[in-house]
Formats: sequence, structure tokens, C-alpha cells
Amino acid sequence: MAQLRIRGVRSYAPDRDICFDLSSKVTLIYGQNGSGKSTVSGYFYDQQADKYRHCAFESPHISHFQVFNQEYIDSKFAHSDYQPGIFTLSEANQESQDKINSNNKESAKLSARTDKLNEEIAEKEGMKATVVDRCASDIFNRTVNDRKILSDFLDGAKIKRSFYERMVATPLPEVRTTAEALADKWRMLSQSEGALAAEIHIPRTTVLTEDTIKLMQEPVMPASSTQFSAIIQKIGNADWVRQGQHYIHDDICPFCQQSFDVMAFSHELIQMFDESYQTSLGALSQAAERLSEDCDALAEFERRVATHAFVDEGSQILALVKAVNKSFQILLQQLLTKVKEPSLQIHPENVQQPFLQLRKEVDAFNTRVRENNRLAENFSQEKQNLYAEVMAHLRGICEEFFIERDRQLGELQNEIGARLREVSTLAADKKTLDDETNTLTGQLSDIQLTINSINANLRLLGITGFEIICHDTEMKLYRLRRGSEPEKAEVFKSLSEGEKTMVAFLYFIESCSGSLTPESIHPQNKLIVIDDPISSLSHNYIYEVAALIKRKIIKAAAARHVVILTHNMFFFQEILLNSGRLQDNREAPVNWSLLRIIKSDYSSCETLSMHEMLNEYQALWQTLKDVRDEKTQPVVLFNTMRNILEYYFSFACKNEKLKEVLESLATEHSDAGEYDSFYRAINRHSHSDGRNIFSTGVIDKERYLNMFRKVFIHTDDYEHYLAMMGESEEWPEREA
Repeated sequence: MAQLRIRGVRSYAPDRDICFDLSSKVTLIYGQNGSGKSTVSGYFYDQQADKYRHCAFESPHISHFQVFNQEYIDSKFAHSDYQPGIFTLSEANQESQDKINSNNKESAKLSARTDKLNEEIAEKEGMKATVVDRCASDIFNRTVNDRKILSDFLDGAKIKRSFYERMVATPLPEVRTTAEALADKWRMLSQSEGALAAEIHIPRTTVLTEDTIKLMQEPVMPASSTQFSAIIQKIGNADWVRQGQHYIHDDICPFCQQSFDVMAFSHELIQMFDESYQTSLGALSQAAERLSEDCDALAEFERRVATHAFVDEGSQILALVKAVNKSFQILLQQLLTKVKEPSLQIHPENVQQPFLQLRKEVDAFNTRVRENNRLAENFSQEKQNLYAEVMAHLRGICEEFFIERDRQLGELQNEIGARLREVSTLAADKKTLDDETNTLTGQLSDIQLTINSINANLRLLGITGFEIICHDTEMKLYRLRRGSEPEKAEVFKSLSEGEKTMVAFLYFIESCSGSLTPESIHPQNKLIVIDDPISSLSHNYIYEVAALIKRKIIKAAAARHVVILTHNMFFFQEILLNSGRLQDNREAPVNWSLLRIIKSDYSSCETLSMHEMLNEYQALWQTLKDVRDEKTQPVVLFNTMRNILEYYFSFACKNEKLKEVLESLATEHSDAGEYDSFYRAINRHSHSDGRNIFSTGVIDKERYLNMFRKVFIHTDDYEHYLAMMGESEEWPEREA
């Protein structure tokens, strides 16, 4: 029994235990980044840390833990210049030997030739610099006019080289524009800087009611039931009579100046100009008062518009304001005339049409004001956005020169590549010489076998430029060395993330089968935890890492329990494939457990079926296409090809056909050496053998892809090959 309980750490709930059953020989755990995998490995790496005080591991057998995670990498390499030597069991009691002599005459010759090639490479690199300089001149000349128009945006890039670097860093635009359009945008933006403007709002105005309009359009007449009404209507002087009644004094008629009965006359006038008449006049008078107030408000509105920063004497909005004011003044005058002479018929001035035109213009005006204010309030950000548009425009008109630059640089790079390949060949020759020297001089010390193993695996993976060496034979320490750097150089910090992880992982793998002291070898009663060994590696190393884990840890029974955590689906599958033949009626390989860590509010653990994860057949073909298109190193070819054949021909129930074809091709190419070994090697069960026909490190991908293609041609499955590789060609004739 081996069980881990986690509670209250990072993404794990503070009020309940999450249990991981690690009792199987191998426990493979999948989880996305951030799900809580690193907490599992972190516990085993440093159980005494206070944050793990609520966690526990229970097992009657396990007394020792070996953990590979980021903390391990930092501790062993990032924070330490030297690493403890690892003793192998067979050499724990041997005495130290003299250091190996690392140089000889033949090695010096190879180094001299390599130096010569490196000089030629440097010369070609200088020619590349000339091409770049010519491109910089061309784009500087091509953009001269646009740069003048947009000079405000070219601070720090007004000379050829700085402008070129600015263009290189600028992506090609999706939409083209013109320098003039950009200049207009800059003009509007610059005018808005620090210039917030107020919106304008039309004052509220009254609208003549239908009754008022009707009163204006029809004569307002006195009552017709009095003694005077008939004659007054006949002579049409009702308005004159109404106005004259204010002049009645004593017994003198205000119209004819004759004596008369004042009381009777006034009574007749009051009856003639009755309540209905007075009500109509009152409604007209009130409408005139309201309209007068509107005219005053519109006059003030005209003053505000005329003094607005965005308005000049010729502005359309000012002309419309004046037109509305004029129409309101005309309507007011019409109302006053009607009040004075109620019997008149007046057609009211139409104020609605100019008023609607003004409202539309005010809306447009305020939209412009709001845009100005938006630009003013976000001036810095808007200027940055416009700067990006300007740079993209300039980059777009230079594209032809970048295309020519890339063509010339490509040719030079091909020449450099040829020399680099020769350098690689020389390095391989030097490696052969060094291997022979190591064989002749024997082992440096009781930790030398581990050094040799780590360095051999580095070279097998195509990782060159540095190696691990013995630093102190008495203290039994290792250190990293890069040939061209001084002894105390911090080599580890100069490595890529993938190289850092790989060298640390190889060191860890060796430590799992060895001991850090000659007196005590690690007991077998231990648990090994490997946390995301390919998290920072390229896709190229997935197969090799999986194969190393199988060969040196799982198959070698280096521990009672092995726990492997990963976020990489492809690596998960590769570990599964290394477990042996998978059975459809099982959820996991024999003596294996598959778990998944998931995270919602908190992290949790659940069992997983291997059938949920084996759906990446197309990913294998994508790897081949990446090698073909030089996106991936050829070192992955062999294992990928074997996996594809195993997947496809097992599914198609054509394993016997595949076996016959591979044997036939191997026999057919028996005189071709490498071809023969290719077909015989690929006929082995996937990963059943640690040997690799690419151990020389020199891989002609075109030849091996062609040999792989022949397998599908001879099994009559060429159409499937073409479909998966995305190629199109006629069915080839099979060789006799």
C-alpha cells in the first residue's frame, strides 16, 4: 500500500483530503498546467516544508524518495556550480585514476580545420550583414516622401539603421492606407490635445397648440345677439370698437363725441365682447408671451453657438440657428398682430422644418465634440494606436525589399549550412577519436561511467556544445563544461530551457540506478517521482525521454513505485505504449494506474482509462511532416515511423503483410548497408530495443522518408501514405 493525502496546499481544498493511490508499480498522472501536479512532486521533494503540514504519505515499505521536478533542477544545477558524483555499483570501491588526456595531435588537426570553416562561416555572416544594410538603404529611400509627411512619428528612427530596425519589428499590415489619410487623423488628434469642448443643447421651446393655430387662421368676432353687433359686423369695425371702449369717459361717446347713455352703451359693449371672445384673446396673448420667452432663449442660444470654439461665421450650424431665430420672431410678430386685430386671418409661420434641420445639425455637431473629447481624454493611447498604424503603413510599402533580402539571406544561409555540416562531420570524427581514447585510457574514476553515460545520451539526442566532466576526483564532483568558455564559466545559465532540463534529467536518471556515495547504494525500497520531464523540452525529445524512463527506471526496477506526472498528451501516450502490449479489455496496463488531476474551484483526482487518451495517430504523421518540412530535428524519425506502422497495420489487420514486406525490402537492400539496417530495425516491435540506427547523429531525412514510403507502396497502402503526408502524385511503379 502506498497512499498520498494532500490538503490545504496551493490549489487543494483546505477542508478535505485528496487521496492518490500510488500502490501500483507505475502510476501515470495526467493534468493540465495549473491543475496541481507540481504539488504532488513538491511534497515528495520537501516533505518537511511547513506548507505540507496537513499532507501525508503512508507506506510500510518506502523509506527513500527520488524526485525530478523544477526544484530538483534548480537545486542541482541552477544554484550550484558542481554536482555530486554518482557511483555505479560495480565501481564503488575502485581507486581514482589519472585524468584522461583530452587532446592529441589528430584532435589538433581536426580543431584547426574546424577553425578554418568557422572563419568562412563568419565571412558569410558578414555578407549577410551587407545584404541587410542594402535592404535598409532601399527601404529608407523608398519611404522618403511618406516619412516627410509622417515625421512626427519617427523620433528615434530618422536615420537609416534605426528606421530599418523599426520596420523589422513591425508586422505586415492587413489593411492598406495612405500617408495623407494618416496625416489627417494626426491633425484631428493633435487638435484635440488639451482641448475639451462643451456640447451644445437647443433650449426647450413651446409648440403652438392646434386651438391656437385655429384661432390665428380664423377671425375672432364679437357676439351677434346685441343691438350693436349687426351694424358693427356690417361695417366691419369690431376691432376698432373693442379698442375704443377704453376711452369711454362721462357721457361723451368716444367714437362720435356726442352725448349718450354711458351705462346702456357700456352694457351693450360688454355683452358684445363676451366671455368667449375674451377667452380666445387670452389664449392668443398667453401663446405670444410663451413665444416671446422662446425667442429670448433662442437669442441666448445663438450667442453661445457663435462663441463656441468649433464654430466660425461660416458654420452651417450658426446659419441654421439664425434661421430658426428668424422664423420664431416672425411667428411672434404674427401672434402680436392677431392679438391686436383678432378679426384678421393669419397663416402661422412654419418653425418646425428649420427646427428639425437644426436638431440634426446639433446632433452631428455634438458627435464631433464627443469624438474630440474622447481623443483629448485618451490622447496618449490614441497617439500610440496611430503610431502603430503609421509604422504598419511604412512597413507595407517596403515589402518588396524584405522579400529580396530574404532571398539573398537564404542563399547565404545555404552556403553556411554546407560548412556547418562539414563542421558536424568533423565533430563526429573527433567524437570517434575521443571514444577510442577513452577506451584506451580506461575509466577516469569510479564516477566516470556515469559521466560517459550522460555525455553519450546528450550526443545521441543531438545536444552538443557542452558536456559534463569530472571537476574534482577527490571530492567526486561533476561540473558542466563548454569547450570555448573558461573553466569557471556559468555554463548552465547559458543553456536553453530544453538543454537545462535534459542534462538535469539525464543526471537524475543515472542517480536512480546509482548512489551519491561509494559507501551506500540507494535501497530498492524507494519511490521515484518524475514531474513533467518534457515540460520545457521540444517535441523532439519525447520519445527518448519515454524510452529512458522505460529502460533505466521501469524495466530496470529501480524503485518499488514510479510516479510520472505530465501535461503533455503525446508524452502520456508514449509512456503508455512503452508499457507493453495494451489490452482492449483493461482500463490500464497490468500493475499500472492511470490518474487525472482536474481543477475547478479546487484540485481533485480521478481514475482514467487509457482508451480515452489513445487518439493521436494523426499526431505521429504530423511529426513526419514536420521533419520533412525542417520544423523538427530528424532524430525523431525512427521511433515515429515504428509507431505509425504499429498503429496502422494493427488496426488494418495486416501485420503479416507488413512483416513480409519489411523482410523483402531488407533482403532487396542487403547490399546497401544502412538501407538494410533500416528495414531490419523497423521490423522490431516498437521500442522493444534500445538500439537506434541513427546513433551516428548524421541523418539523411530524405533517404529515410523515401524508404518509409516504399513500405506503403509494397503493402498497397500508398494512397494512405499520400493522404497522411498531404502529398499528391501518381501511383509509382513498384520495383521488380
